[in-house]
Order: sequence, then structure tokens, then C-alpha cells
Amino acid sequence: MAKEIKKPAKPEEPDLLPAMGLFTILIPMLLSMAAFSKLAIVQVNLPERSMISESDTPPEPDQQALNLSLAITSEYLVIGARGGFQPNVYFKEMWTFRCKSDAKLITHAVEDVKAAVEAGHGPKCKDGTEMDKEKYLYEIEAIELWAIQKESEEDPGRVIWALYTNGGTPEEPVADSAYVDGNNNFLALPGEGAMGLTPPPALKKPAAGTALATLTPNSARTLKPDVAAKNIIHPLSAYDLIAKDLIAIHTQFIDLEDVDNIIIVANDDTQFDKIIQLMDRSKEAGFSKINLAKLGG
Repeated sequence: MAKEIKKPAKPEEPDLLPAMGLFTILIPMLLSMAAFSKLAIVQVNLPERSMISESDTPPEPDQQALNLSLAITSEYLVIGARGGFQPNVYFKEMWTFRCKSDAKLITHAVEDVKAAVEAGHGPKCKDGTEMDKEKYLYEIEAIELWAIQKESEEDPGRVIWALYTNGGTPEEPVADSAYVDGNNNFLALPGEGAMGLTPPPALKKPAAGTALATLTPNSARTLKPDVAAKNIIHPLSAYDLIAKDLIAIHTQFIDLEDVDNIIIVANDDTQFDKIIQLMDRSKEAGFSKINLAKLGG
């Protein structure tokens, strides 16, 4: 008897409901975990090739431009403009540390710190303990530039002391803003003793009721008793001397096209903290376009 040939069964359609339910849960979860980056495009216009031939002479420099620069060396700050320079502002560099042993501030001259480290010791704290000579740089709280009055290049100079507002506490004062009188002169005198490191007795704190100001515009005030009591006498900062000159220059040449431009010139080994301080003082004086350049480069 011939075998009956069976017809192939019609394939059953798969049940997609479980898979659809899985994707319904998975897709929102993946979207919630996704991070999207915004693409920004910066337009940079390269300078066109100069059409000046070798026979052409370069244009004459603008005689009306200010061409202001501010240079910092290891010994002084100096402002230059239109090919000339103002007198050097000499300074003594000081490092203020926050000691881990007693949590107090202490200030040392840079040369003293380097001499101690070369001798195998770390800078000393107020409690007599030594910092780690390998890690003392990490404990520097501030780099101060104490202004020095010099009579000549060979003169070691004397530290200039001035009246400041106190940005710290009575137990641990910190010089904040330097006071000026009605003629915009600092209330300052050279110190006494070796290098002028002793405050001059003739420099007194003004009493309550005295009219004073700081370098900040419209800061004239009459000292109140509580403010007068908090004021301190501290070495005048070279940054403040430079800031005063920058304010005067920006005011005097306000009509020049490049009056808002300044170039800060420094060596490669200049600490970044110093450059930031100069940039801040320049900005506060009104110079909104600040460029950096290498000294001697």
C-alpha cells in the first residue's frame, strides 16, 4: 500500500509580545543613562598672506599707541610704554607658610628657605618644628613681594612699611588693602635696622575719624573706631605700587585706542602666582586685554 505523503505544516508565527515588552523597558532605561555632548564650533580666521614684497618697507609704528608692558624679574617690577620705562619697583620676595604642626602662618625670606633646604633642613614653624624639606613648597600659603627703597643698584635697600586694612584676625593679621591719603599717596615709611625689617616708629595708625581711601575707586571713608582698631602696619606690597601706577596710566591715556591693552612679560621660571597677581592688578586698573610674553624671548 502506498504511503500517504504528509503535507508540511504551516509554520507558526513567533510571539513577539515578550520581546516588545522587554524593549519597552530597555529603551527608556538606556536613554536615561545616555550622556549627550554638545558640539561647539570656534571660528578661527587665519591671517591672510602678506602682499608686501621684499622691496617694500614695513609700516611705521603708531606714535599714538601706548604699547604698555609690565615686566617681572627676580628683583623688580617695571612698567614700559612707548619705548620708555618707569623706575624699577624693587622687592624682597617672601614666602608665607601654613605649618601643619601648629596650623599657624609664618613668613620667611626666599633666600633663607633655600639656604636651609640646601643644608638639609626644612623651614621652621613658630613652634620650632621643621617642615618636610622635600614637601615644604606644598605648604606655601602666599608669595609676597615686599617693596624696597633703594638709593642705587648696589644698595641692598630697606623694606617700606605701610598702613593696611586687616583681612585676617587680630591674632593672625593679614594685609588686605593699602590706605592712601587725599593726594593718593601711601601712608608709608622705610623701616629701620638691617634691611629695614623693623617697622618705623614714626608710622602710626590713624585714629578714628581720619579720612582715608584705598586704591579701589570711590573708597574714601572716615575711619570708624572698630575699623581703626583693626588696621595693621605691614610691609608695602610691590603689587600695590604697580597697581597705583597702572591706575594713573589708564586714567591719563584713556583716549588712546590701545589703552585697554597690556603685555605682562616674565621668565619661564616665574611662579604662576606672581603672574596671576599682576593680571588681577592690571584688570582692576582697567586693562581688559591682557597678553603674556616671555622675557627676552
